[in-house]
Amino acid sequence: MRILSLYVAREFLKLFGFLVVSFVGIFNLFDFIEKVDNFMEAKVATSTLLSFFLLQVPEVTALMIPMAVLMATIISLGLMAKKNEIVAVKSSGISIFRFTLPILLFSVALAMAVALINETVLPITKARTNYIWNVQVEKQPGRLFQREKFWYKGQNAIYQVGFYQPESQSMADVTCYRFDKDFTLIERLDARRASYQNGRWVFYDGLYQQRLPGGGYNAKIFKKLSLNLLERPQDFTRMSKPSEEMDLGELARYVSKVQAKGLDPLHQRVDLQAKLAFPFVCLIMAMLGIPLALYKERGQGLPLAVVLGLGLSLLYWVGFSYSRSVFGYSGALPPIIAAWLPNVFFGLTGLALFTNLRQ
Repeated sequence: MRILSLYVAREFLKLFGFLVVSFVGIFNLFDFIEKVDNFMEAKVATSTLLSFFLLQVPEVTALMIPMAVLMATIISLGLMAKKNEIVAVKSSGISIFRFTLPILLFSVALAMAVALINETVLPITKARTNYIWNVQVEKQPGRLFQREKFWYKGQNAIYQVGFYQPESQSMADVTCYRFDKDFTLIERLDARRASYQNGRWVFYDGLYQQRLPGGGYNAKIFKKLSLNLLERPQDFTRMSKPSEEMDLGELARYVSKVQAKGLDPLHQRVDLQAKLAFPFVCLIMAMLGIPLALYKERGQGLPLAVVLGLGLSLLYWVGFSYSRSVFGYSGALPPIIAAWLPNVFFGLTGLALFTNLRQ
């Protein structure tokens, strides 16, 4: 039995290695063709161009591993079935589950590898590729990567912000100083939190002080105050750091910190669950690939299985992205459901197909 397990593992890993290298190479080739003109127009150094595509390799590899698992499972088992090896295994009393167990175990190991890449390598490489593309190619202003305890100089105004949440366009512990043309303080506003609604800033639980024409200041305490200020949320966006550049620990700490400020980090809560959910797709793809490869005897359905596998992998990517962005970011579903829904659906589908196989 050990020899049979080693044989199955070897055949699977040979195809997996070839496919993952091929998928990563093809993706980078098409991405290079699409973006090389932008690099040329921006007059970016060749070394920077090459480093951009090299730094993309960990991210693309993590994305392509699940598809490579699916296709390697289908092709390796399909070829074994074509050579009557599956029939021989069944006739010797070995179940399909036991025969394919090495593939399932390797898919679990690959899920852990994807999680490790996403947790250790990807935050660093993604930050660098984002900087190259946004700042050096697109010529956008560089981000300061600061969400809390910063000062911002606006138009005749200075803001002291305790915490800024770009996705919900809200701030916490904010103080606004407004000046006239002679730099005389004419207004001061202190608020526990603020949010941008319908083109206006709405401040909550604070103190509003306004200079009187004859000197001195008028002060009033408010629960809610709406003001039409010149500064807009995009003026503070440079302070934000995207979820893809944070590891799980950093993202979880950020979510806790935002919630403690009384704000709702909805996007980050969805992204946190998505980071946890995504690696499990490797096991799900193996569970889908086994019944697809073996649903017909003697490998007669291999070409159709390959086509169905490609279609299923594409359907998963669309479903995962759609569920996260449409259901999650909009708040239509709780973050944990929006992020895990595709895994649950495809996982149950794979389990049902796998259990209905003739063992």
